[in-house]
Amino acid sequence: MKKLRPTIPVHEWKLSINLKATREIQNQSGNPAFDCNCQSCMDWRSSFKEFFPTELLGQLQRVGIDLEHPTDLYQYNETNDGSSLRIVYHAVGKILEGPNQWTKNEMGDVLMYREVRQTPYVSIVVFPQSQSYDHAPVLENTASGDLVRLDLRLLMPSKYCRSGNVPGSA
Repeated sequence: MKKLRPTIPVHEWKLSINLKATREIQNQSGNPAFDCNCQSCMDWRSSFKEFFPTELLGQLQRVGIDLEHPTDLYQYNETNDGSSLRIVYHAVGKILEGPNQWTKNEMGDVLMYREVRQTPYVSIVVFPQSQSYDHAPVLENTASGDLVRLDLRLLMPSKYCRSGNVPGSA
């Protein structure tokens, strides 16, 4: 008998998730943000529940993602409004449906993030890890599904950022 996987919506995507395999790949040694104590990672862990969209937070938790321990997290800009972060998580399963993740321009293939909220800004794109050159967790049992990348860009409001953040410091 084939084991059924829950279908979980994540913003505009529907994912079929292997919960056990997803939990097994969380917080793996060797990932860029593993055991990271840079200021951006510490700020994220201490404050994301206060400003992250509640609905998306619940969806990612249902997927089995350990939100305190992303695969990768880095700051790419800082303004008086806060820190712009890119945060990457992974799950195991299949993308059943959702918007196109890619477009082409003069620079080549470009990811198409979908806005979740305008203020403070949060966007996401969900796509197969096989389409990325970036680091990913090791998935030992490929029969359990594919690695799915959940890639977020957001503004962490300045009231949650500690002094000392320097763009690109994570």
